[in-house]
Amino acid sequence: MNKEEILKKARQEKNDEMVTQVRDQSMKWTYIAMVLTAAFFSYIRDRQGLPMMDLCATVSISVCVGQFYRYWKTRDKGCLLIAVIMLVVSIFAAVRFYMGH
Repeated sequence: MNKEEILKKARQEKNDEMVTQVRDQSMKWTYIAMVLTAAFFSYIRDRQGLPMMDLCATVSISVCVGQFYRYWKTRDKGCLLIAVIMLVVSIFAAVRFYMGH
């Protein structure tokens, strides 16, 4: 490899790393926005006496899937723990929703 090929490859790797970091940060903000929005609407629905478990189940399963994917790619046990917890929460919320709560 000559100098130009090495520089080109280094720039490309830097851009790939930046894209990955931006995607990771965007997913973090997506999760935060989703959880906060669902919490707000759940609160409003609860105050009106309406069932809110569907929102809880939706958010929980979304976070669960994302964490399982991260575990699959990184083998980070923290991601697996969060995924399992969110799976249990989503099953609980779905059962409560189907029961009419």
